[in-house]
Amino acid sequence: MSFIMPAANQRAVTPIMSMSTSSSFGSFPEEFNPNYESDSSESGSEVAGRYTDQYNGSDGAFPLPDESEIPEIRQQRWEREAIAQSKFVSDDEVFELRQKISDLRVRLLDARENLAEEGQQRRINELERQLFCLNTKDPEFMYAMSLELMENAQQAGDLETAEKYKIQAKEARQVIPQLNLHGLWVGKYGEHGYEMVNITYSGDTLIATKVTGDQNVPKGETSFTVDLSPTIYSARGSPTSMMSLEPIELNARAARQWGKKFLPRFPGKGQVAAEGFTNAKWLEGQLIMVGRFFSFAWVPIGHQVFFGRPSSELILKMLREQREDELKRDQMLVMREAAQNMLEETYWVEQEQSSEYGCFE
Repeated sequence: MSFIMPAANQRAVTPIMSMSTSSSFGSFPEEFNPNYESDSSESGSEVAGRYTDQYNGSDGAFPLPDESEIPEIRQQRWEREAIAQSKFVSDDEVFELRQKISDLRVRLLDARENLAEEGQQRRINELERQLFCLNTKDPEFMYAMSLELMENAQQAGDLETAEKYKIQAKEARQVIPQLNLHGLWVGKYGEHGYEMVNITYSGDTLIATKVTGDQNVPKGETSFTVDLSPTIYSARGSPTSMMSLEPIELNARAARQWGKKFLPRFPGKGQVAAEGFTNAKWLEGQLIMVGRFFSFAWVPIGHQVFFGRPSSELILKMLREQREDELKRDQMLVMREAAQNMLEETYWVEQEQSSEYGCFE
């Protein structure tokens, strides 16, 4: 199979973030609409930082040292990631690269259709070489291609080659932002307030599990999942998967504010439920990458949550408050049970007294 990435000129210009929000879920901050034109000179990261800092843990119970020695194993991992990153393009450069690939693909198809002309085979060979060189700079292309070649080698019993492609796939994967969101994130779930989720992966599927929850979807339940399987395009430019989504293209002013022109997005499913985690169901959703942050949108109800990394103090504070809320609920439950037992005891005492005195009561 020939691997060619999608044409960059096929773009979504209407951001999902501009949708209205269901009143039952609260509203998405207007300043996080990618095409929101703020008069402020703040950058996207500064706005996002201010937003997430509204709920902070500056009074954390366990102060952390300002300076700590970086473990050697972590330093080595950073060095490996830096080497891998140097091999690939990132951010808006990815979409610019795919535009070049799209243009080359058109020229290549044209050359193949005119193969009978003199010198066309040499031109075809040169275009194929250029196309291959450009494709190897796209981490998603290399990740998908390496996985397929690894699987082919495994099926052929060539374990040595399979291991080589496995390492190559791992190297490409570690520089793909949407596949490296592991860990804790905090977002504002409308009227429920700030909640924390833990991001893990099952293969190429992202799973967001609630670390702190609410009356509808409690902690321990899945908030949303996202299919991040890379889409491979054939030589004719048609995707092998219909699950791919075109990126959001920002206008010039929003691009300056956020420091990027394109926001990648991916299909997913978000869970909703009635109070008490009843009538739970999954709705169509989308993950939208916004630089170092991301948002998830529950499409049918127009609800979105913008996520940022929490500080260590904020994590401790939120976990402490979650535990306090659980204890309060437990205490209320104990009190209700005690009250119910007293009512039952009173009822039977009255029944016994009524039976004892009879008509002489």
